[in-house]
Amino acid sequence: MTNGTLASVSVNGEADVPSSPAPVSHSLQEVCALLHAQVASFLSAAPEDDVTRKTQEQARISMRVIEKALDEYEFESLSLSYNGGKDCLVLLVLYLAVIHIHFTQPKNRRKEFPKSIPSIYAKPPDPFPAVSDFVDYSARLYHLDLTHISTNPGPDKRQKSHSNPPGPPLPVDSLGLEGGGGGDLSNNGKKTNANNTNHTNSYQKTLDKPIITFRDAFALYLSSNPHIKAIFVGTRRTDPHGSHLTHFDPTDHNWPPFMRIHPVIDWHLSEIWCFLRSPHLRDIGSCSNGCSSASEGGGAAEPGATICTATTAPLRYCEVYDAGYTSLGGVNDTVRNPKLRYTDEHGKERYKPAYEMTADDKERLGRE
Repeated sequence: MTNGTLASVSVNGEADVPSSPAPVSHSLQEVCALLHAQVASFLSAAPEDDVTRKTQEQARISMRVIEKALDEYEFESLSLSYNGGKDCLVLLVLYLAVIHIHFTQPKNRRKEFPKSIPSIYAKPPDPFPAVSDFVDYSARLYHLDLTHISTNPGPDKRQKSHSNPPGPPLPVDSLGLEGGGGGDLSNNGKKTNANNTNHTNSYQKTLDKPIITFRDAFALYLSSNPHIKAIFVGTRRTDPHGSHLTHFDPTDHNWPPFMRIHPVIDWHLSEIWCFLRSPHLRDIGSCSNGCSSASEGGGAAEPGATICTATTAPLRYCEVYDAGYTSLGGVNDTVRNPKLRYTDEHGKERYKPAYEMTADDKERLGRE
């Protein structure tokens, strides 16, 4: 389950099947160096407006939180909750940039650089095909050792949150983990080519399945990965149940015990998009001609680090955001944000891209 490969879990007898992995163009060490240089360039640039200035400050705060986590926990005991959304993409980019800093410090130079990033995707029962594709793309490009676990949270919105919804947990044994539940998840699932994967599941098909909440998914993940002690989560304060959270919060309310780490908890929507659409951040996955050594990035890169100079493509994020979706769930509980709807000159209804939405309190109007 390394080097960008994907693991899947069979829940209640049905395999959760991700796309088969493809080779990536850079090692994780190179990816971290590339992103560190890009983030350093963003941070060192003179802010062109107040939003950029605030985004730079938020990025510095988040990086300090990640640095603290890497100092307090062994890397192998850390994991990342990733669903392809904009918030966890910001978190992922900053995490990889800080990993470069951490493992190039003199005190850590003798440590072997990681080959992959432990991570979990607790996905809805009806994920958007474009979201599934972007998650798979991210796993390959950023070397996510990504475990897919399908949830079936039911109608209670509280069960779709990372933030300790009340109610008793579903026993791990009842989740039907193929192979008994305590082994390596990579040996339990099945893989198939993306062309043979059916990403869409009707809501009706989920009604006869047991309720599997986010909490249950994490219990299953941790039961097979007991070495994981803390998980990075891309929750923001405006998310449901996010108002009371801090940078480090242990679980409670019957959740399995682990530390939730929230580096982007205080980011605003405008800052998320300012960062993701910054010209300093580029898509290293579109580099087809290789990368050359350079001192780009404000001089912060280590000697010998590579900077991708062969691409001007912007950092890639999930394409559904450009279609008017502002908050991602499943097909059956997510619609385009009505605040982005407009009528074009031909009288046809259209939607502006998500980055034109800057009001935090309107972000989730597309979630049912």
